[in-house]
Amino acid sequence: MSASQSPEEQELTPEELENGPKPRGDLGSWLYVLTGIPCMILFFLLFFGSIGSCDSANILIPG
Repeated sequence: MSASQSPEEQELTPEELENGPKPRGDLGSWLYVLTGIPCMILFFLLFFGSIGSCDSANILIPG
């Protein structure tokens, strides 16, 4: 490893190239996957569900 290369930029061994990259698994990424994505799904289901129910009841939502 040369002096200008950081530890993250080191070349991969043939075993690492064959097995592919490994996930880091830090706390921020786990929290995003386990809480962020399901919360976004729930938000959009409730959002479009309320828009659909208001539309079917002829309640106009000012935009």
